[in-house]
Amino acid sequence: MTHRVEDLTPSLTYTMPFSNVLHLPFPDKVKATRLAGFHELAIQPQEVARIAASGLSIQNMRLIAEDNGIKISRLDPLCTWNPNWHPNNMDDSFIADHSTTALEFFEIASELGCTHMSLNATFTANAYALDELVSHYAEICRLAREEGIVCDLEPIPMWGVTSLEQGWEIVERAGAPNGGLVLDTLHFVRSESKLETLATIPGSSIHCVQICDGIHPLKSGVTLEADCFERMWPGTGNFPLADIVSGLHKIGGLNGVGPEVFSVPNQNMATEDVARLCKQSLLAYPELRA
Repeated sequence: MTHRVEDLTPSLTYTMPFSNVLHLPFPDKVKATRLAGFHELAIQPQEVARIAASGLSIQNMRLIAEDNGIKISRLDPLCTWNPNWHPNNMDDSFIADHSTTALEFFEIASELGCTHMSLNATFTANAYALDELVSHYAEICRLAREEGIVCDLEPIPMWGVTSLEQGWEIVERAGAPNGGLVLDTLHFVRSESKLETLATIPGSSIHCVQICDGIHPLKSGVTLEADCFERMWPGTGNFPLADIVSGLHKIGGLNGVGPEVFSVPNQNMATEDVARLCKQSLLAYPELRA
């Protein structure tokens, strides 16, 4: 069955993840977001810096988005929110690309008018005791609150906050009024996080839902790192996406929803095709259809 653009549930907010439009010039990122029927766009701070260096100012990026009815809502990610942030499973170019300081990050977010930010815990697992993690998270939330920004922690099993259970414990213990979570279905599945845990989390604390598919269990010889950047469009793998989306719906956690699909084949995809796939991949789930 073919669904029209207006078939997405109008009561929800849909966000275009930066991954799907990395290869597109900035105006086409916005165009793909609009054609998909989404409301918001997420972008990386290092990408903003590169675009600005090429001659398109941050102010004009914001104007282009606003002229198309799109809000650049989320800056994603900040990695340097703790002193030992360097990952041991990424190359030097990744580290250099993700070395944006908190000060630089908040300056970009302010110019773009971002209301939300994502934290990646790129340090190694067990690098910090839980109390230390909570302290570092509470502090970056405090700084974000001064800027009027919601500060979301994204559990990612290949790094230092490995599961939804651990991520929620950190957020809950920090008690920051602007704290919350990003739920990425790849990381949810690969970390073997539980639907029972999801059911205990207030949906209002989940501010971003990134949906992709994959093959579970992970194929022999494939690392979490490789898998993270070779994702499948929702509905083309065997992840229990229907159960996850349903679980999010039950708690009111379908916020900032979008398909996040890092993939080499996507790098040659036309703007219109990106928009079409983003839309169609979400329409597979009744909770997201009008």
